Amino acid sequence: MNNDYYWWGLEESTFKGVLYDSINMYFLHEHPYKDWNEFAEADPHMAYAHLTYVRFEALEQQFVDLRVIPQMLGVENIPLKSSVKDINRYDWLKSIVDLSLFRFTSLRDIAFHFVNEVLELNLPDHKLNIKQLKKVLKENHAEILEYLKVLDQTGMPLREDRNERAHKGFCNLYTDDDQMFKNMAWSESPNSTISGYDLVATYENSREKIYSVVVKEVQDANSACIKLVDELYRYYRDRHDALSVNSRSGVSHHFHDYHREDS
Repeated sequence: MNNDYYWWGLEESTFKGVLYDSINMYFLHEHPYKDWNEFAEADPHMAYAHLTYVRFEALEQQFVDLRVIPQMLGVENIPLKSSVKDINRYDWLKSIVDLSLFRFTSLRDIAFHFVNEVLELNLPDHKLNIKQLKKVLKENHAEILEYLKVLDQTGMPLREDRNERAHKGFCNLYTDDDQMFKNMAWSESPNSTISGYDLVATYENSREKIYSVVVKEVQDANSACIKLVDELYRYYRDRHDALSVNSRSGVSHHFHDYHREDS
């Protein structure tokens, strides 16, 4: 593995520009709204922008959070010292894979929520899955659906495909025999040697494979996510503009200058 720090995020997306330009200098504390309903009634386009912003920030934060995985894989001194009990090689790699899978799942779920919010699909939480989204998006938003399919499958190589219960969290550490690796890792101590099994080489080989898988999965997901949000650019722009008609504040100067169709 290399020592690169990956600046994963959504900075390259056009959507981020329209989102920030639509909000611009609009601060809720400057407006005398007593509750959300009054806010949404007076400036529905800004309520729409605010809800979209919350989802977008959460979506981008998942990529920021995934940056730590290569850092964790690059830790040099294993077992890790702990005042409770040192963390062995197996537990360290397993924790990294578990964290990766958790964040991939969060990324998928937040992407579903983001699309639901921007397109105003109004799907309840229990129906925000790829099966239901296929039904809703396949006719008018086929491209968006394809990107969501990519995000839905992110992290699958880390799951143990041979196990029929893989969806419940079983994962593959790429050691050929994870149980043996686990047992040997538990046996490692500064004052003992393990004969007949190269624990360090097995760990390093596993680490390399996990690193390669994680980096590829995140990069593929990052690319799909940028394309996903940008596919929503026109819809968000037009919906924000339409909601601003007869609103209290109207659209921001940045939005008017750079994003309105007649600009």
